[in-house]
Amino acid sequence: MEINETNISMIRGDSETITVYCEDNNGAKVNFETGDTIYLTVKQSVNSARKILQKIITEFVNGEAIIEIFPEDTKDFSFRTYVYDIQLTRADGTVTTIIPPSDFVIEGEVTYE
Repeated sequence: MEINETNISMIRGDSETITVYCEDNNGAKVNFETGDTIYLTVKQSVNSARKILQKIITEFVNGEAIIEIFPEDTKDFSFRTYVYDIQLTRADGTVTTIIPPSDFVIEGEVTYE
């Protein structure tokens, strides 16, 4: 997996892990807490209604969200650029898009085992 700013590239069918956390304006870490929800959503475009992939995280490790992508999550994806974002919904109902719509590139593979 390669992450360039907010854009992600990965090989179709690989296992990947993305660790997400927040910082305040001073760069200090702000922990996710019980009751918070992190959503990673992948679509064909920002105008698509259909979600191609969605991961929902409600349990956190040291205040961070660990998003696991399994081989079966992307095995049927076409080789192309999709769009994704990551949204935080706090326990109090506050919603913040912490990673705006960005590229989610699925690259070709050679070994299909």
